Amino acid sequence: MAVSCRTLIKAIEKLAPPRLAEKWDNVGLLVGDPQGEVTGVLIALDLTHEVIEEAMTVKANFILVHHPPIFHPLKRLTTTEPEGRVLLAALRHNIHVYAAHTNLDKVLGGVSDQLAHVLGLTDLKPLSSPETEPQFKLVVFVPESHEEQVRKAIGDAGAGFIGNYSHCTFRTPGTGTFLPREGADPYLGQVGRIEEAAEYRLETIVPKRLLSPVIEAMLNAHPYEEV
Repeated sequence: MAVSCRTLIKAIEKLAPPRLAEKWDNVGLLVGDPQGEVTGVLIALDLTHEVIEEAMTVKANFILVHHPPIFHPLKRLTTTEPEGRVLLAALRHNIHVYAAHTNLDKVLGGVSDQLAHVLGLTDLKPLSSPETEPQFKLVVFVPESHEEQVRKAIGDAGAGFIGNYSHCTFRTPGTGTFLPREGADPYLGQVGRIEEAAEYRLETIVPKRLLSPVIEAMLNAHPYEEV
């Protein structure tokens, strides 16, 4: 049974969120179509010709690797270089390649924890604290009828992550007022008449790198002409 590439990526990123990766790292979908279908998954340490051949043998078109095959900016993609040959092979055979590297190292129960367990280590703690990413506070006023829809949309887009919790928000009920002017096409009320609407003040936090997609998701889910 095939699943969408996007669905599989969401499952991987729930386990190992890309936000945990080091700044110098290159994680995520590196080769493939996020809108495509996945018929089988192969897990490997590195992307090699042997791994691609095995994927073809077992009919897997999605390879999850630990070490990113694209690490430094590519200046060319040709068969004259080993890196180019293996990436072109993946493209030629329509194989998606996804890398989970330092984010999988850091996550609770991830690579570092498993290695420590194998070595018999106890009383574990991180050697260094992760760098904090700048956070923005997002506030939007939304009618009661669409509060859940907007809240889910911004959470799905990456807002409201606090530790191992996602979709964290706070909401306060209230009454919004507005006067639709000539040329307006209001979701509620009539042009030229002051209206009142039962609304929620919905607020959450958003990491800087996700601010644009979260706002876009919010606008797409919101019913108002002017949010």
